[in-house]
Amino acid sequence: MAGKSEEKSSNSRCPLCGGGLCEGAASLPFFLDRRIVVIKDVPAEVCADCGEPYMKSGVTGRVEALLDKLDELDSEMSIIHYKVA
Repeated sequence: MAGKSEEKSSNSRCPLCGGGLCEGAASLPFFLDRRIVVIKDVPAEVCADCGEPYMKSGVTGRVEALLDKLDELDSEMSIIHYKVA
């Protein structure tokens, strides 16, 4: 699920279609056991051609921490916003 793309990233190319990657944000879905989690506004590089988002390596730890916190909830579906700490 693609999000907003803003400015071109450094000559990075999309592994799927070869399009240029741009700095932006994306809504990323996660399917965990019987739960669905969507994290919105995750910093990502987004393909300008096909719209495929690629989560930046610097945010993966924060995304994992958010997903771990959701283990405490008894929710089948969650939509949360990624906030820069």
